[in-house]
Amino acid sequence: MNKREMAKFKKLLEAERDHLRQGIKTIEENTMEAGQRETGGDLTSFAEAGTDNNERDTALRVASGESQWLREVSDALERIEDGKYGTCETCEQAIPKMRLEVFPSALHCVECQSKLEKENLY
Repeated sequence: MNKREMAKFKKLLEAERDHLRQGIKTIEENTMEAGQRETGGDLTSFAEAGTDNNERDTALRVASGESQWLREVSDALERIEDGKYGTCETCEQAIPKMRLEVFPSALHCVECQSKLEKENLY
């Protein structure tokens, strides 16, 4: 992969990283605001509190997934800096650029990724 292509993927990953960071920050802020609401003692308030708790749990699950994705993107950026980006960690062959365009933080080529997924199914 040439320097121009590497710069393109770096820019793409940095944009994704910034997007994920903003999304996580928004979820955290909204969750904090929802947790600070006061509830009264009537049944409607308890129902609303239950709904708020459910929404908060969902938001935290989403944030957890976003955090994992952020780690993968950050790891890909480190691989760029280390000169290891775009190389399959299993077979050490080049990951096709088309795969990296769709999934820029890919660790494995399609063939190796497929094998890994099949192994984890059983």
